[in-house]
Amino acid sequence: MIIYDWNIMIKRLFIVILVVAGFIHPLCAEIVVNDDNTVEFTYRGPGKHVYVVSDLYYTDQDSSKYTDRTRRIKMHLQSDGKWHATTQPVQPELYTYCFKVNGKRISDPYNNDTAWQKMHKWNIVHIPDFLHTDLYGTPKQQGKLIRTCWYSSAEKICRRVNIYLPAGYNENTTYPVLYLIHGINGYEGSWSERGRAIQIMENIVAQDKCTPMILVMPDVNFGVHEDRPSHHTLWNNVFNYPRLCHDHDIEKALAELITQVDSTYRTSDDRYIAGFSDGARIAANTANLMPDYFKSVGLFSPVVHKDQLPQDSALYSVYTGKKDMFHGNAKRFYKLLQKKSTAHRYIETTGGHTWRNWRIYLSDFIRSL
Repeated sequence: MIIYDWNIMIKRLFIVILVVAGFIHPLCAEIVVNDDNTVEFTYRGPGKHVYVVSDLYYTDQDSSKYTDRTRRIKMHLQSDGKWHATTQPVQPELYTYCFKVNGKRISDPYNNDTAWQKMHKWNIVHIPDFLHTDLYGTPKQQGKLIRTCWYSSAEKICRRVNIYLPAGYNENTTYPVLYLIHGINGYEGSWSERGRAIQIMENIVAQDKCTPMILVMPDVNFGVHEDRPSHHTLWNNVFNYPRLCHDHDIEKALAELITQVDSTYRTSDDRYIAGFSDGARIAANTANLMPDYFKSVGLFSPVVHKDQLPQDSALYSVYTGKKDMFHGNAKRFYKLLQKKSTAHRYIETTGGHTWRNWRIYLSDFIRSL
């Protein structure tokens, strides 16, 4: 005997009638990466002006011309009743996109690979790069990502943190720990989403070029609220930047997080910290707050000054792109390290202040450990 839930049946029938009548349209989105590195977008849904908003226009082999800025790609309504657009052939890279319909942002509901950037959620599309498989390839063995929090007594708030445990993690082994700090426009998910930190780590481990590590990716935004997503705090960070630079509450909170990580997980004495942009400043300050605790400090496109000069014997790796907005800053800091005779590496690349470079820097930094 079949029992019908008439409330559900009536609702479904009502939706079908609206679709057939043309009052609503079932949203459909499709994206295809072709062999020639063009990308085809298809969108079905109501709208008069439909665009793809994306950074999918990096066509030059000169990586210095790559930028994370987005542009609009106009979609055209075709005879199949769907909107279509095809990009030019683009270089291998991770790109972001969304749809814009009648001025309203719409995410691709069928693509779960997403990242928060500039206070918006973006879908990600990957153009395969067979020369940098460690940056983008899917590893055979995958670890576990834990989303949790820790309490900052200096700020009297709970802060979010993502902690990655490597594949095969067990209590009978101790593991090195790498702390990754995001920039002023990021949050605790930035390094795992746009940064691909977990994939990079797992691929390098699979190549036997690094031992398995614990990754700790905290939220270091100013004025975190437990009831508000931390990726919405860009302008709060900007307006409070002078306080961010001087009260060091975030660095004190990180010291408490580090204590919690050491007491919760099987950590070894091999500890490292790295950050990009303003996160590099926070990483350097944290290393100074905890002298001789980290063996190596990575500064990617750093916003650092003489106040962040090291107070311990850690190895400092400074990475910068020649077209990075903070290139001069990084170079001056490198010369200060030279003058102070601090153990350091200085790596200058093409390109600017972009995730493309930070992924490459992270890969090199991990290998150097």
